Amino acid sequence: MTIQNNKLAAIAAILTTALTLASCELETSDNGKFDGFWHLERVDTLATGGSLNLQQKRIFWGVQAKLISARDIDKDQNHGYYLRFRQTADSIITHTPYKDNWHQDKGEDGGDLPIVDPALLAPYGINNLEEPFLKERLNGSSMVLKSKTLRLYFKRF
Repeated sequence: MTIQNNKLAAIAAILTTALTLASCELETSDNGKFDGFWHLERVDTLATGGSLNLQQKRIFWGVQAKLISARDIDKDQNHGYYLRFRQTADSIITHTPYKDNWHQDKGEDGGDLPIVDPALLAPYGINNLEEPFLKERLNGSSMVLKSKTLRLYFKRF
């Protein structure tokens, strides 16, 4: 009888697990090769042909789900900016930027604060509160994005 009880207990455990997993909603990302941690290595100004080498700087875009985290580790290890984005086959559109304040709700500067001055995002290659970028290259190791005024070169980190 104990073998029969053990089989029933195992079947009940499997069914419970299957039902529990079936009721969970797993969020997945369909960002493809855009997901990941990107080091901004160079910025070219299209109008002048100028180029800014950032290889020795620690400026990063972290992409996951529907957010980009932009950080300059040399200036502030703990805080940066969050931006939402939309993606098509050939473009990325950043929008709705916030200052990352670690979701702290204390004090007048508490919580993530909406950005109203796009100049705060300029060190990350973003010049507007909503900025479209053409994907010129996006593969497993490098990415090149072009806006109306800049071309951004990234390496996967």
